[in-house]
Amino acid sequence: MAEKKEETKAAAASAPAGGNKKLIMIVIVLLVVLLAAIGGLAAYLILGQSHAPDAASAAHAEEAAPKKEKKDGPPIFEKMDSFVVNLTGGPTAPMLQVEMQAELADEEAKNNFKAYMPKIRSAVILLLSSKGEEELATPDGKVKLRAQIKRIMNEAMDAADTEPVEGVLFTSFIIQQQ
Repeated sequence: MAEKKEETKAAAASAPAGGNKKLIMIVIVLLVVLLAAIGGLAAYLILGQSHAPDAASAAHAEEAAPKKEKKDGPPIFEKMDSFVVNLTGGPTAPMLQVEMQAELADEEAKNNFKAYMPKIRSAVILLLSSKGEEELATPDGKVKLRAQIKRIMNEAMDAADTEPVEGVLFTSFIIQQQ
């Protein structure tokens, strides 16, 4: 009988110890999962901010872009015909008249630019007519628009790896009520 009491005491003592080990393992696993979730959320927030720049950082990103080698001689510009579009906002929406020049990489890019001009003009007109007056009224809005125009010009020229259009300059920018 004494042996049975000792066995039950030993079994009772070992049962909670095994239960404590399981509890500790569960807590450790939950802590690891929690830390992984927090790390994943932090990475998502940090990477999400770097991939979604606002207008102010778009202006700085354009300026901070890696500079290419300096070319010999003056820059190459190509003047485009004026664009006149209705901005979004219904029948009483204002009109935008804009004149611009494209800064090109070299003479070959200038020749390609001229060859793709109808496709470029169409893409620019679609972009401009999708904008609202409030969006274009601020300097940041204009800088963002320049970056968008540059991107769609390069896309219209089917420039996969190279950027024949290095920049876009507004020479006239008028928003007028109808």
